[in-house]
Amino acid sequence: MSNLLTVSLLNTHIKTLLKSDPILRYVKVKGEISNFVEHGNGHYYFTLKDNKSSINAVVFNPNKYKVKDPIQNGDEVLISGYIDVYLVRGTYQLVVDEMELFGKGALLIELEALKQKLKDEGLFEESRKRKIPAFPKAIGIISAPSSAALEDMVKNIRRRYPICQIYFFPSLVQGTEAPKDLIRAFTLSQKYDLSTLIIGRGGGSSEDLHAFNDESLVRALVTSRAPLIAAIGHEVDFTLVDFISDQRVSTPTGAAEIATPDQKEIYETLNISLTRMNNALRQKVLFLKEKFALLKDRPFFLKPDTLYEVKLDELKEQKKRLHLAFENYFLSFKHELNVLKKTLHALSPFNVLQRGYAILENEEQKVISSVDDVSLYQDVVARVKDGIINLEVKKKEKKNNE
Repeated sequence: MSNLLTVSLLNTHIKTLLKSDPILRYVKVKGEISNFVEHGNGHYYFTLKDNKSSINAVVFNPNKYKVKDPIQNGDEVLISGYIDVYLVRGTYQLVVDEMELFGKGALLIELEALKQKLKDEGLFEESRKRKIPAFPKAIGIISAPSSAALEDMVKNIRRRYPICQIYFFPSLVQGTEAPKDLIRAFTLSQKYDLSTLIIGRGGGSSEDLHAFNDESLVRALVTSRAPLIAAIGHEVDFTLVDFISDQRVSTPTGAAEIATPDQKEIYETLNISLTRMNNALRQKVLFLKEKFALLKDRPFFLKPDTLYEVKLDELKEQKKRLHLAFENYFLSFKHELNVLKKTLHALSPFNVLQRGYAILENEEQKVISSVDDVSLYQDVVARVKDGIINLEVKKKEKKNNE
């Protein structure tokens, strides 16, 4: 048992071996930064990677001034430092002495090119973003099954707005197969009548979130029938799905809050509205009572038939005037008829017969007014006051009356 080691002794021995290695005491290495975090203690923590491998790295606070350029994920950097062991966890890491920007990593360059392409197509325009429904009937969630993010969203939706239906479409959310699986889950969600669709997961490294930068996934999601809420990563993490979504939030809790109204706030609003309505009704009732009190002492309310009698008298007077006007009109019309009758009688040819004259007519009962209207031996009729006389023309003589 003399060679039995504690964990601490084992890690210390490994650290001694690594620090004694001449190559590992000073290394220069090139790689791409990912998962960059500035800790509250002032240290920088990140992962340095290439296309085959990665290593954890740290820039301690006293050496931050040796970092010549601002650091961001995707930067390709040249680092000078050494390999050390973090005894608490038994992990080795690259401790940075100096670091300078070497260029942008291939993945970042590719991502920025795709981002610009989608932007040029107008997929990021604010004008295409839709409002999230205030009172959803059904909410769809695309997330990993049994994940804390899913549990958090479901819990908060049910707490805030329990009458809303929740549809879950499980999917991978990281890894090379995730984009294809996310598209499958999204396609399935489009068969449902959803008010809002949430696509979300908990935080993670930039590699963990890379599936949400997939072009095929982005182009599928822009066709969503329902407004889309993206809840991917943390506040500082942005993916292409965030840019095309109708609303972007940094946490699953935030997605649930954006997607639903708070039933407590609804009840409070309803109570306030009911109180206002009750107050308004009370004021209206008081106003009407006061108005009625003023009106009830008026003559009409004290003796309602007064108004009726006045109107009845007015009606009788109008009836009397109408009757008189009709009678005057009738007498005037009758007088005009008599005048016309006398005029017609005076002008009537039969009135001439009463004075001893006769009217000559031919066989067609046309009046003969000239000797030219008859021929010799033609039969004519003489119309007198009490009958007719048949005559034959024996002779005709035309005279000029001067």
